[in-house]
Amino acid sequence: MSPSVGKHALQGKRTFITPPIPDWIASLAHPLYRNIFSFGLGNRNLWGTETLLGDWNGRYLLVAKDFYPASYIKEAVTRGVADPYRHSPSAPTNRNLLKTLKHFGQLPAVPDSCGCGFLYISACFLLRNDDKVRGPLPDAEAVLRLSAPVVQFTIDHMPNLKTVVLMGGEARDAARIGGMIDLAARRGLRMFEVSHPSYAMSDVQRFAQWAPVFSLA
Repeated sequence: MSPSVGKHALQGKRTFITPPIPDWIASLAHPLYRNIFSFGLGNRNLWGTETLLGDWNGRYLLVAKDFYPASYIKEAVTRGVADPYRHSPSAPTNRNLLKTLKHFGQLPAVPDSCGCGFLYISACFLLRNDDKVRGPLPDAEAVLRLSAPVVQFTIDHMPNLKTVVLMGGEARDAARIGGMIDLAARRGLRMFEVSHPSYAMSDVQRFAQWAPVFSLA
């Protein structure tokens, strides 16, 4: 099916360098989840986290568990938020992540999302719709397999990708279930595992985990 450049594009609100999103991605479905495109937001970005780190030409791919649940988008739409599919730099998880990247000199004081060198995505593309905010993903293996082609689409559209960082156990499981490890091996990519940025640890411990990621950068 041909990509729909305009059908799912939000014009004039944010600048993204996201490739055209194919209709098959916008049509993915699971009974316990909701596809972001089903909300009719007109979002140009494939991943909500692109608003934080969204460089498709970058050398680093950061993979976490999932985006916020569908209830977050529903509530934001009800409140009249025009652009709810985004990640705020002020959220504790994102502050930890940005602090870590800045510690290693990888980001300027005010990073440009589309030129930062990193693309931040979720192992689970669909948004959980089981009225829970956190905890294990429902029907995790099935939804991670369903999300795997979206992750592969992302990797296939990152021409300069060199390093994949799996942030948290769910990202590691998704790499195994969805074949990301094999895909990375075929592409000759370096792959690292670190704790999720929300995991409670000291900066010293977090930086020690991330040090090998940038040791040969």
